[in-house]
Amino acid sequence: MNIPIDKGFTLIELLITISIGAILLAIAIPGYQSFVSSSRMTAQSNDFLSALQLARSEAVKRGRLVSVCKSADGATCAVTGTWAQGWIVFTDSGVVGTVDGTDAVIRVFPAISGNSTLVGSINIASFLSYQSTGSTSLAAGSNEVVSLCPFVPATVAGRDIQVSASGRARVQNPPAVVCP
Repeated sequence: MNIPIDKGFTLIELLITISIGAILLAIAIPGYQSFVSSSRMTAQSNDFLSALQLARSEAVKRGRLVSVCKSADGATCAVTGTWAQGWIVFTDSGVVGTVDGTDAVIRVFPAISGNSTLVGSINIASFLSYQSTGSTSLAAGSNEVVSLCPFVPATVAGRDIQVSASGRARVQNPPAVVCP
């Protein structure tokens, strides 16, 4: 005896499956976008933090001044713009905060992506130097901030990279400085 077996889906079953899939996507996409934005903020703040830690360790290792400055071309320090254009870590034996003479670029960091902004407070608006002891050129007891803010309208909080005069740098999330 042959029993007929229906293969495939009916039109109604297909429409119900597509509707459920569309609803699930509508719920998941905003959460995924927020996850991607948050991951981008974390990666960008960690890149800047790693530059500061590299400069500090190189200053101690080499026994000389090492600086981090904003740089658009990866070879010279920029006097205009923000840290978002990129930055370099370099030995700094001539004019402080400027690549000149026998200074050597240790590492180049490219511009940050995603239209984020990265702005330093007044004392580290263009560069930050580490001495051979691992401390910074900042005034004793001071704490300075470089603020990383996401593209507006923001779906995630920005990050603050805080630097103390002793040379310790850390990321603060959520930031103390409110992003626009």
